[in-house]
Formats: sequence, structure tokens, C-alpha cells
Amino acid sequence: MTISFDEEDGDEEVEHHDGLVVSLTVSNCLMKRVLIENGSSTHIMFKNALESMGLQEADIIKKATIQYAFSGEPARTLGEITLPTYAKGVNLQTRFSVVDCPSSYNIIIGTP
Repeated sequence: MTISFDEEDGDEEVEHHDGLVVSLTVSNCLMKRVLIENGSSTHIMFKNALESMGLQEADIIKKATIQYAFSGEPARTLGEITLPTYAKGVNLQTRFSVVDCPSSYNIIIGTP
């Protein structure tokens, strides 16, 4: 599925390079502060967001990997979880790497 924008969607007076932050329904919960990140191929969910959905660390498939944060520092994931994600009429099973660290976002969706 392709998400695109035309001239009517943008602000013609101000040019910016900010990230796209949206709300997204994940596992029947409306998750706010979802960052759409260009150039990343991984979908990341932060442990606090997972717990706010009523899920626990026991629901995570233990498969630790190393992810690199915006600052370039390595962070070990707790594992993976696959959850239904709904956007504009499309339901997808999405695999998230779960990370336990502070973040301004609940989820980061990668778009390689």
C-alpha cells in the first residue's frame, strides 16, 4: 500500500523536513505519537507503549537483537511481537521489535 500526498495536503508557504508523526490503531488500541521513519527497515515498539495496551513482557517472543538509536548507540531489544495494525481500511499483521528505553514516541514505523 502506498501513502502519498499532493499539493492540497501541504503548506505551500513553509518548507520543513520534520518527521511524520501520526496516530495508528494497533491491536484495537489507538496509539498516538507514531513516527514514520524513512530509511529504517525495522518497526519498533517501546515497552511502555506495549504495557499501555495491556500486554506484558511475557507476550514478547524472546529474540534479542541489536538496534541502533538515533544517536548511534546500540540498544538490545527484548524480542519481537506481531500485532494487527489498522490504517485507512487496511489490516496488516506487523512485527515489532520491542525496546525498553525512554522515547518521545510510542512506535517507530520503518519505511526502507
